[in-house]
Amino acid sequence: MRIHLVIAACMPLVAIGAPADKAPVAPGATVACDVTLNVTDPDPKGLNVRAAPSTQGKIVAVLKPDGEWTSVHVTGQQGEWLSIDHAETIDDNAKDGSRTVLDKPGWVHISKLGISELFTGSGTVLREKPAADGKALLRIKDEDSVPTPLLACSGKYIKVRHGKVEGWTNTWCNNERTTCS
Repeated sequence: MRIHLVIAACMPLVAIGAPADKAPVAPGATVACDVTLNVTDPDPKGLNVRAAPSTQGKIVAVLKPDGEWTSVHVTGQQGEWLSIDHAETIDDNAKDGSRTVLDKPGWVHISKLGISELFTGSGTVLREKPAADGKALLRIKDEDSVPTPLLACSGKYIKVRHGKVEGWTNTWCNNERTTCS
């Protein structure tokens, strides 16, 4: 009987202690995203796209470095894996300046995707949660040019680390030719 009481007493502490920017998500559940990110994988053989969110998942496609850069549409996140449904390579020699290189669902590891930079000229704000009403943690200034590792996605927001601050934003640059300002 005491074991059941201890477990029940601890359960509310888990919910109370959960970070504000991370709603409780069941293990194996996918958080919905709708963002476009760049392939940053330096492997010259290309980025493996898998059928399942695991290194054990069957490889269903390989996004090989070709053209200037490749961007992917991210539809969700499960742990450290991102689901994608489309990829295109930016290529001036292609009609309309890009070529579709993937048009089916798959999974890639979050460490293999990123952004060119945060919008510095427009005053990007990193927020405590993925919403416009989230408390501002940091306003990025023009002179800031710190690498921004990708940590998560939710809706039209991404979570990045800028210096020592981790926060959510919906303004970033995916164009590797310009500063997007």
